[in-house]
Amino acid sequence: MKNGLILAALVLSLLAFAGMMRVKTDVQTMDRERQRLVRDRAELRETKRVLEAEWALLASPERLQEIADKAGKVYLNGSALSQLTFDDPLPVSPTAPTSVATAVAISPSGIF
Repeated sequence: MKNGLILAALVLSLLAFAGMMRVKTDVQTMDRERQRLVRDRAELRETKRVLEAEWALLASPERLQEIADKAGKVYLNGSALSQLTFDDPLPVSPTAPTSVATAVAISPSGIF
C-alpha cells in the first residue's frame, strides 16, 4: 500500500511537472507573438502617419488648383460644389474649350 501511494505521488508529480512545462512554453510563445504584434502595430502607425502626410500634400487645394491651371481645367473644391445648383453654369477657365472638365479632389472622408 505504501509503495502504491509513493508511485501515485510520483506519477502525479510528473504529470504536474509536464503540465507546468506545457503552460510555460505556451506563455513564452504567446509573449513572442505579443511582442511581434506590438512591433507590427508601431510600424503600421508610422506607415499611416507617412501616408496621411503624403495625402495632405497631394490633396492640398493649392496644389490641385495649380495642376488644374496647368491642364487648362477648372478646379472646384468641396465648398464650391456644395453651393452650386443644377441651374448654375460651371465656371469656365479662359483657356478651357467648350466642354469643361472639372477636377474634384476626393479624400477618404468625402469631397472637400
